[in-house]
Amino acid sequence: MKVKILKKCTVGMGGNLHAGEEHDLPDRTAEKLIRRGYAEAATAPKPKAKAKPKAPKKTTRSVGLKKSDVELTTPEDDS
Repeated sequence: MKVKILKKCTVGMGGNLHAGEEHDLPDRTAEKLIRRGYAEAATAPKPKAKAKPKAPKKTTRSVGLKKSDVELTTPEDDS
């Protein structure tokens, strides 16, 4: 997340950050700095990715098929 630093502060992985600078920091770090008053969001936060729509359920039913009029005979039927 891109933030604008308001007060000089130190970030573990980024070192010293001076007032007036803009930095692209990990979301968690940026949110902490904003919450504690050391920074403000430089741009609107990125919207979270939407979940993919689920695939329709597959069924084993035969829908819309007509039954045939032909009758099958098996050898057991001949008595």
